[in-house]
Amino acid sequence: MPGGHYKLVHMIGIGLVNNVPRATSAYAAARQEDSQLCVDLTAANNVIALLWEEQDDMRAQLRAMERMFDVIASGNPEIMWAWDSVRQFVHRVPTLEE
Repeated sequence: MPGGHYKLVHMIGIGLVNNVPRATSAYAAARQEDSQLCVDLTAANNVIALLWEEQDDMRAQLRAMERMFDVIASGNPEIMWAWDSVRQFVHRVPTLEE
C-alpha cells in the first residue's frame, strides 16, 4: 500500500506543477484587466467632476438671472404675474424618464 500512496501523491504533484504557468498567466491577465478598469474609472470620475463644476457654474448664472428678473418684476404687476408663472419651471428637478 505505501507504494500506491506515493504514486498518488507524485501524480498530484506533477499535475499542480503543470498548472502553474497557466495560473500565473491568468493572474497576470486579471491584474492587467483590473489595472485598465482602474484607469477607465479614474478618467470617468474626472469627466464627472468637470460636469459637476460646469453644472454648478450654470446654476449660479441661473440664480443671478432669477434675482435680476425679481428686481425687474417687482415694479410691474403684469411682469410679476408672468415671472411667477415661469418661475416654477426654473427650479424643476428632472425625473428619471427625462
